Amino acid sequence: MIHHVVLFRFHDGTSEAQVAELRTKLLGLAGVIPEIRRIAFGPNLAPGAAEWPHVLVVVLDDMAAVQRYAEHPAHVDVVQRAVAPIRAARLAVDVEVPA
Repeated sequence: MIHHVVLFRFHDGTSEAQVAELRTKLLGLAGVIPEIRRIAFGPNLAPGAAEWPHVLVVVLDDMAAVQRYAEHPAHVDVVQRAVAPIRAARLAVDVEVPA
């Protein structure tokens, strides 16, 4: 299994309503993109989380599934319409985790 982890920093002035809308759109991808095994989005709970205050974790079968997820039109649409307007910075990593 691959855990696709994305850390976000949003622009100053991003409202809680915008973050809540983004959460709804991201979690909604689970019903649309068949490669998604699990998905979570929320605040970074780690101490010192101020640099990367929001986290997305998507669990997929393998790196080929990560690629299909990334290229899926529903994912591209959420990134363009909901992520890009509020994203100040992003850091993504993929790690293999035993099932």
